[in-house]
Amino acid sequence: MIVVKHRFIAGRGKRSGGKVVSIGKALAHVKYIQHRPGPDREKGGREMFNERDDVDAREMREAIKELGGSRVVVHKLALAPEINPADKKAFTREVMENLGRDMGRDLRWFAVEHNNTEHHHIHVVVLGKDRNGTDVRIDLKDIDKVKEYGDRYLERWHPRELERSRREREDREKERRRERTKERELAQDERIREGLELPWMHKKIIREQLEPYKEWKEKQDAQERQPEKKRDEPERPYYQDTIEAAGKEWSKANNLKELRELNEYLWDNYEERIPKDQYKKLASWIRDKERLKEPEKAKDEAKDKGRRRDEFEYQGDKYSKKDSYEKLTGLANKLRDSDERLPFDDYQKLRGWIENRDRERWSGALEKQIELTHKQFERSKTTADLKAAEGGRVLDPLQEQLMRNPIVGLFMTEASIASEIVRSIPLDDRNRDYLKEGRDELVDVKGDIEEKGKEKKIRMPWEKARDDENIEKLEKGIEEIERKRDEEKKKRKRDKERDRDDWDRYDPWGRF
Repeated sequence: MIVVKHRFIAGRGKRSGGKVVSIGKALAHVKYIQHRPGPDREKGGREMFNERDDVDAREMREAIKELGGSRVVVHKLALAPEINPADKKAFTREVMENLGRDMGRDLRWFAVEHNNTEHHHIHVVVLGKDRNGTDVRIDLKDIDKVKEYGDRYLERWHPRELERSRREREDREKERRRERTKERELAQDERIREGLELPWMHKKIIREQLEPYKEWKEKQDAQERQPEKKRDEPERPYYQDTIEAAGKEWSKANNLKELRELNEYLWDNYEERIPKDQYKKLASWIRDKERLKEPEKAKDEAKDKGRRRDEFEYQGDKYSKKDSYEKLTGLANKLRDSDERLPFDDYQKLRGWIENRDRERWSGALEKQIELTHKQFERSKTTADLKAAEGGRVLDPLQEQLMRNPIVGLFMTEASIASEIVRSIPLDDRNRDYLKEGRDELVDVKGDIEEKGKEKKIRMPWEKARDDENIEKLEKGIEEIERKRDEEKKKRKRDKERDRDDWDRYDPWGRF
């Protein structure tokens, strides 16, 4: 993986500060990258290079001064590959050559290596106009191309080092996730001890009691009818505008696949959802990337936005907010197991409808259970009263008439005998092995998690870490149950031996 940072110095506009200021900023940057203090700095400054070695720094400064009145004076790029390539010059030249070819520009650029920090990197300065005098504009898609070309170079020339570095990065992320999970569990235990959290209640039931479904639904409908307010705060550059989610920092520089997977992760993990203003940023990033990737499709969706407010179509089937919970969750599971993705707005509708249906299912759960228990109690009470009133027997006229038939009487007599035999069989739970049943259930759950992990084609790192953590907890539980079973066996063995000793010592004649 290669990290790319991009900024530019404007020559015209409100934020440029004028021609002199723009040129001064550009020249100061050139001086910084060439003469920054460090053990890698040579006597006359670090070497500049582009398509050739030993670039004349004075010539580059003169070229920058000539661009003071242009739209952009220079673009500043910082390339930080995941591993330190053996030939940074070849790495930089290949990346910039492919970038210029994709942009259709004959770029003028020069670069300087920085080896004075733990993370080696290359500073690249791209002039605001190419050799043909055409303005150079570097967008987000160009940055993605730079990352792609850098990764291709590393995979081709340093495959082993790159694979080792990726494994180390995954291990570090896994360790950080474990630490965060441990901290979260400790904080949860602390809240439980202080009485701030009730772990024995289902969170959905608690939420239903705090905010009943009807009131919540009315608020949701009112929010949908209100137009969305525009943000007054100015939009910051993408490399500064970031959000914190799932233990990582995200920005518009992440690709569409990563942002979509983050969105799915936030939907699936209610406890780790982010504030609403940050989630709006994430949604806007995904929409912008979808428009860039499929502009024609985005135009069609914009036209049908009003008509498709409460429905969407996928593979010839229509889905709406009135569909059943099973149909909506079936589509969500199908999308999760496949590589296909819904457009962002349609996916938001689907998950919102599922959450709405899920909450509707829990609506009034406690009241319904209390009412059901009350009815059962009243029914049993009425039957007991009738039996007491009739001397222990309750017969309706039809039943009494049938009992007069000798064949039916013989059958009922045999049935009563069978009932007495069955009643004599002990049906208590004294012979059940609860520990074995619990162990079998944990083994089944562990097998289900492993099987789902194998069936899933694409697994996010945090999903794999979560499954590994759950499997580890299940294995500890299985070991604990087996230990308790061994202790129970030893205890029963000791009890049998003690009973045998007591019987051997017993003398019915009272001689001992």
